[in-house]
Formats: sequence, structure tokens, C-alpha cells
Amino acid sequence: MASWRGSGILADCYDKKNRLVTSSMLDPSKESTYIFLKEFLKEIDETFRDKYIHLGGDETAYWTIQCWARNPIIREFMAERGFKNMTQLENYYFSRLQAIVKEVFGTQVGGRKMIFWQEVFDNNKPDVSAIVHNWYSQNDQARARDIKRAVQQGFQVIVSSCWYLNLINYGADWRALSPKGLGRYYYCDPRNFPGTYEQKQLVIGGIATMWGEYIDGTNLESTLWPRASAVAERLWSPPEKTKSADEAWPRLQEHRCRMISRGYRAEPVNGPDYCGAEFSESPEMF
Repeated sequence: MASWRGSGILADCYDKKNRLVTSSMLDPSKESTYIFLKEFLKEIDETFRDKYIHLGGDETAYWTIQCWARNPIIREFMAERGFKNMTQLENYYFSRLQAIVKEVFGTQVGGRKMIFWQEVFDNNKPDVSAIVHNWYSQNDQARARDIKRAVQQGFQVIVSSCWYLNLINYGADWRALSPKGLGRYYYCDPRNFPGTYEQKQLVIGGIATMWGEYIDGTNLESTLWPRASAVAERLWSPPEKTKSADEAWPRLQEHRCRMISRGYRAEPVNGPDYCGAEFSESPEMF
């Protein structure tokens, strides 16, 4: 939201000395916010036909103090509504947002499904028709715990906490030398948690994620490829064929060369190597 340059829907944010800083959050106290969201979602409905709509909601705690707790207008709004903390205010916002989504997109079969980041489930308990997007579980145990908690309440889950493409380590970071190594791409199983068959079916897939703080047009393509292909193979291929990074690396190397031959700036992922297409004299290569 910090990139928004319009007026009327963003909250004024303040530092500890009560000085205005960059506005980074919607103002949940203004009716104009919800009018805008309704019109914005109508435009999305007319433009895109995807089955799902991702409504965000991650890491709001970094800005609620600056933009909500220190904002006198929002504090007055909270007092009028009897809200005691930021979570209650955020609950109010997400309740209204979900109502708008259902009004715009409908709830019938074929309507769009809402996706929220993990924090919305942890703090606000969205409508059970929404999908929980798991992203910040830091290890296998935390991931299993967090996913189980969601599916036990009937939520579908998408997992991304295994596959951060922008968190690059030196070397072949996509593959671990053992299941306990740094690279988790091939050793992560989103359905590896204690639960019933029906609960495991609520984990509907995974998504490779790339946070944009240090990504722009100069490094997007090389950071994305071919490492995202390893995630795709893990998620879209038979599990028994994709549990070994050692068996996968020749395939990924071949695929990198295939991508280079098609003009992609796919970076090395297995140490020093080369592809025949790199020595092509064709001016169309790069």
C-alpha cells in the first residue's frame, strides 16, 4: 500500500515522536475505504477470470502501531466501536472485506475462493470458505503444527514455507546434501503432518514465493529460473519420483540448458557448468 499515491483510503501513520511517516495501510475507519475496495474488486472481476483471489494480510503487525494505534481518528473510531486492541480492529476490516468479496464475486459454485496469508487465520479466523496460505512456518515441525491447526478447523491450505526463491544461499541452495540440509525443495512434503486422510486432502498444493524487497528487473529472471522448475517438479510429479535431490540435479541441469537455448537467463544451480547453447553464434540467443 505504500506505493499508492491516491488520497482518501490510506491511514496517516506516525513515528514515536508523532511525526507523519509514509502511509502504508488502509484506513479501516473510513467508509470510503470499503467503497473503493468494492469498486476495485468489481474491476478485478471484469478483468480477470481466475478461480482464486489472494487478499493478502501478512505482516500487518509491523505497521498497525504506526498507522492505527497512533492515529487519533482511528483511536476515536475504536473507542466508539468498543475495540480494545489492534486485532479486534483488524477483525472488523477483514469481516467487511470478506462480505464485499462475497457480494462482488458471489458464493455459488464457480464463484471465486478467497486466499489469505497465514496471519489472518492465526489472528482473525476468516470465513471457513477461505484458503489459508502457509508461508512463515520456519521448520518441518512448525509447518506440520500450523497446517494441522488449519485443516482441523476445515480450512484448505496452500504451502509456500518450503520454497522461498529469493532466499539464496551460496552454492546449490535448492538441494540439501541430506534431508536436514539447507535446501528443502525436494524434502518438503506439505502433507507430512499427523492427520486423517480427509484432512490431508485439504492441503491443495504449494506455491513458490519470491519476496520483492531485493528483486527487480535486473535479477528477477535469473533468481526465478531454473530454481522454480525444481519446485514445479516436486509439486506436479509423482511423489516417489521427486524425493531425491541427488537424482533431480541432472534433470535440472538439462532443463537449465534448455531454458538458456530459449533465451532465458537461467543461473547456474549445480556449480561450474556450461551449456552448448551459450556458445552459439546466433545473435538471437541473448
